[in-house]
Amino acid sequence: MVKATVTVASEVGLHARPAADFVRAATLSNHQVFLVNRLGKRASGVSILAILGLGAKQGEELVIEVTGPDEVTVLETLSHVVSSPLSQ
Repeated sequence: MVKATVTVASEVGLHARPAADFVRAATLSNHQVFLVNRLGKRASGVSILAILGLGAKQGEELVIEVTGPDEVTVLETLSHVVSSPLSQ
């Protein structure tokens, strides 16, 4: 398993479109993916409802956890989705 702490960059936080982009990338990766907020709440990376339930706002730090054969590459991709201000 690999982990990275990333900061939510989107003005709307990790909501609707950015969350959908994350779920799409996590699902296509065929890896086990979790997001963890500052309170320790874990959300499956392939569940849009779980991700929206984190209520992550712009500037909030989240930990992305990835397990699988190409976990480093998947982690880099998912980190970019969360830290990109363009996902709105």
